[in-house]
Amino acid sequence: MKNNRYRNTIGLPVLTAVLILCGAVLLAALSVVVNKNRITALAEQQRQVEQEMKLLNFEIVSLGRKVDLLLDGARVQPILQSKGTWLQKLSPDARAIIHLKPIPTATAVVQSAEATLP
Repeated sequence: MKNNRYRNTIGLPVLTAVLILCGAVLLAALSVVVNKNRITALAEQQRQVEQEMKLLNFEIVSLGRKVDLLLDGARVQPILQSKGTWLQKLSPDARAIIHLKPIPTATAVVQSAEATLP
């Protein structure tokens, strides 16, 4: 009966260590796969957002062109004049559209302030 005796040298502690090691390797591999899938999904979302941004920018440019065509001065000016606004035609050789009063210099302000003091 001694010949039929079980002679496997792998004991329970070695088997447990091998199973824990295999489990750790599997978990590490699974985490790598999950992270790569997450990065791929984020990249796809970014591509979609960039594509939407391109489409929206194209739409903004086309709407800007449409507004420029519709709000041409030759079309808008008669409408505003008929409504009774103070719109005046701009001369092409005018250097400025709005004329502002010059700002007084700092010495003039101080002198006028000293003159008003008793």
